[in-house]
Amino acid sequence: SSRLCRPQAPLVWARTLWSQLFLLSRSMGSTISGPIAALASCLGSCVGGCIAKGCCALAGSGNVNNAYAARCVMLWLQAFTAIVAWLTSAMASRWLPGPCAQLPTDLGDLGVCECHSERDPTVCWKNQMVYRTEASLVVVLLGLLLMSVSGCAQGAARAHSAAKFMLVLLVSLVALFIPNSWFTVFGTVATSTSAIFLAAQSIFVMDFGYGWAELWLSNALAAQRREIGQRGKTLWLLAILVSAGALPPGGPPLWGFL
Repeated sequence: SSRLCRPQAPLVWARTLWSQLFLLSRSMGSTISGPIAALASCLGSCVGGCIAKGCCALAGSGNVNNAYAARCVMLWLQAFTAIVAWLTSAMASRWLPGPCAQLPTDLGDLGVCECHSERDPTVCWKNQMVYRTEASLVVVLLGLLLMSVSGCAQGAARAHSAAKFMLVLLVSLVALFIPNSWFTVFGTVATSTSAIFLAAQSIFVMDFGYGWAELWLSNALAAQRREIGQRGKTLWLLAILVSAGALPPGGPPLWGFL
């Protein structure tokens, strides 16, 4: 009893209790870890199955019924790709260096990680992400073109619209593992051929402008025939002048965006 009344007794009891709890936890570790591992495996398979099922359902959605809606899908697909290219290139220096640094040394610089050896890796990553994203869109569009000439034009244009957006992301992800030289060539070719696109676009814009002016001028003449005064005709002509005056200031920003 005299030993228990010493000041060190509480400390001895605490150590004894801790050692017993530690031994108990070690003996029960295998018993507890088994159900936890089984539960984690079950939850992982369930969540993975739900995600896969949801992705399949999403890929099968977005069917359209007319040509106008199909053209709108193509337009939004290009806008979506441009936004993805801008976002990934703007944040490339934040999320690419980490995964590239974790690659095994025997793999070397894989895919986009080749930018590590460039003089300015940040510029390389930005350019390569733009090239890869835009090349993914070209791959998707070429696949749709191949389906169209193979007799599946209706399905390529109007079915599974959401899958087209998902394919752009998927192909962009796969493109990260392809050498940079491939996409550097793609960027050079795309830059050269963009002049043809800009020329065709200019013709389309001019045709649109002439058609717009003719339509509003015909509306002005129709208003003149319907009314005794010149108020309706004057308003239509004023609208033409205001529109023509607003287009030149908006041209440079639009040209820079394109």
